[in-house]
Amino acid sequence: MKIAITSPNAKTVSGHAGKCPGYLVFDVEDGQIVSQTHIKLGKEQVFRNFSGSLSATPEHPLNGIQGFISQSMGDGLIKRLLSDGIQVQVTEQNLPENALKEFLTAHQSVS
Repeated sequence: MKIAITSPNAKTVSGHAGKCPGYLVFDVEDGQIVSQTHIKLGKEQVFRNFSGSLSATPEHPLNGIQGFISQSMGDGLIKRLLSDGIQVQVTEQNLPENALKEFLTAHQSVS
C-alpha cells in the first residue's frame, strides 16, 4: 500500500493539503514500512492547481497512492480523493510515523 502524507519539510505532518508542495510517501506491506521517499510537487501538480484524478494522470508523482493523510483538507479534495479510490485520513498527529500508524490501525482490514 502506498500512502502519502503532507510534509513539505519531510519531518512533520502539515495541513492545507490543497496547497501542500511536499509529501512523504511510504510503501507499506503487511503493516511494515518497506520504503519511504520525499517528493516535491511542481506548482501545477499541487492539488489546488491540479484538475482531474490521480489515477488518470500517470505522470503525477502521487499517482498510485491508496492512502492520503494530512492535518487538514477541504471537503472538495476529500471527495476527489475518495472518488479516486484513495482512503483519506485527517490527523492531529505531528510526526509522520505516528500518523501512519494511526492510519494503518484505522484501515487494518484494507492494508
